[in-house]
Amino acid sequence: MSFRIAVSALLLALTAQAHSACAPVRFAYPDQDRPPYWLGNGSSVPEPPGASVELVMEFTASVGCPVSLLRLPVMRLRTALQAGVADFVPADEAMQGMPGVALPLDASGQPDVKRAVPLVLVAFVRASDKIAPDTDPAAYFRGHTVGTTMGASYAVRMQQMGINIDSGANGVTANFEKLRLKRIDGFVVSLISVSDMDKFVAEHYRGEIVRLEKPLVRTNIWIAASKTYYDTHTAQVEAMWNWLGTAGNKRFTVLLKKYSGVP
Repeated sequence: MSFRIAVSALLLALTAQAHSACAPVRFAYPDQDRPPYWLGNGSSVPEPPGASVELVMEFTASVGCPVSLLRLPVMRLRTALQAGVADFVPADEAMQGMPGVALPLDASGQPDVKRAVPLVLVAFVRASDKIAPDTDPAAYFRGHTVGTTMGASYAVRMQQMGINIDSGANGVTANFEKLRLKRIDGFVVSLISVSDMDKFVAEHYRGEIVRLEKPLVRTNIWIAASKTYYDTHTAQVEAMWNWLGTAGNKRFTVLLKKYSGVP
């Protein structure tokens, strides 16, 4: 065997060993249909899976690791992370300081917004109510009943703003139906950008439902790690978070365009 062939064989063996040493990263996310981010209801992962799911696949691949996807009810995501059933879950700032949870932190020890995905709470209303598009949703919804998806953590924040919450519907479509049937006065959902659901709404509700132009709240979402996973894979996790804060957000924009209008 020549020296060059021997070296090539050694490199291939080392590469294979490195990849085999990287066990699939377990990512748990909601089992609710929320286009364009994650598609379908229930425990199975559909094809296509959604823009956020593809982002997570690239998130773990940025350090050479495959991903194992687990769909759970929203209320079980945090406990799955704390129990070590999942290595990562999507999380907002409410998870900061919780036992068993690790978020990317900045120099001051706060959740690092540079390694987060910006998030907006967007309000939808009935066109027949003739609400001006530039209406401030925070002022308009005070004293009204607004739908949120079941288990949405931002419901507490909305209640603090004086908004009555109906969180009994599981998923986006069920809330749009409640709005259309006048069982709620509006529906608020978290999106990456305000227009992400416009094409879906236009195609499915044919002008019956419209979006208010101003977001209710601007915030962020992180990919939180279990503390156990972080402590045993610190460099790997930090590298994935760094990827999300640089190339990741740019890739997300591309993926969202790919999924624009997916039912």
